[in-house]
Amino acid sequence: MSTVSQLGLSETAAFALETAREAAALVMGILPESSAEKQVRLKTATDLVTRADHEAERLIAARIRARFPDHGLLGEEGTANDGSGPCWVVDPVDGTANFAHGIPWFAVSIALEDRGAVQCGVIAVPPLDEYFVTERGRGAYLLGAGAEPVRLAVSETADLGAALMATGLPREPDRSWHVQTIGPLILRSLEVRIMGAAAIHLAYLAAGRLDAFWEPGLQPWDVAAGVLMVEEAGGRISDWSGRPLVSLKTELLASNGPLHPAMVQMLAGYSRAHSPG
Repeated sequence: MSTVSQLGLSETAAFALETAREAAALVMGILPESSAEKQVRLKTATDLVTRADHEAERLIAARIRARFPDHGLLGEEGTANDGSGPCWVVDPVDGTANFAHGIPWFAVSIALEDRGAVQCGVIAVPPLDEYFVTERGRGAYLLGAGAEPVRLAVSETADLGAALMATGLPREPDRSWHVQTIGPLILRSLEVRIMGAAAIHLAYLAAGRLDAFWEPGLQPWDVAAGVLMVEEAGGRISDWSGRPLVSLKTELLASNGPLHPAMVQMLAGYSRAHSPG
């Protein structure tokens, strides 16, 4: 029995998985190339883009146009969305800085937003051949090479001192004030990881490998699939004040649930407008 049949995936979720596999193969083919062959360039002082970003997004966009010609696309490297109807939210290479430097730690993220909410999503981690799949109301799963699907569940860690958490380093103007949040949480937690791919952070939180994740300055394509994945795995998503998200472009806090109040307390008072000092 195929994975799609086993999990009872909808047409759109199965399409996202199939397309993520294609994009992952394309990106992995480019990974060993030189920096010149990858066509690495700066978009901003701290934000890179490569040939893989553009080629993977073109591949994904072409697949969407062929299968769902009336759907929109919101992608990191381009947008074709009139603001109405179903819209695919795509990050062709999340963790481009890692990819550009030959570090095998990056993701392909594909999600479908419809009726004001993300309905399904896939986060592929190509170097590990791992595919995290989620669908609203149907849970979240890890598909590994040759293995049976594993249903994802967040950790049960309740003590901040035992928590392994992650954050990221956003571009300016958020980077300068965000770094002030990292030191206090390093001192209070077991460890803080900065691995350079928000989509993987969220997938790993959903899988119970991480206990909490926080970062400002994220974009919808960074987190659309991961936010639904965490929720479907039993975790909690909010802004840094603990309020429900009204937008995916906000100061994001994700946790296993038990750690959420402590994280909100630690992050109280931090924001772009109200950063300490």
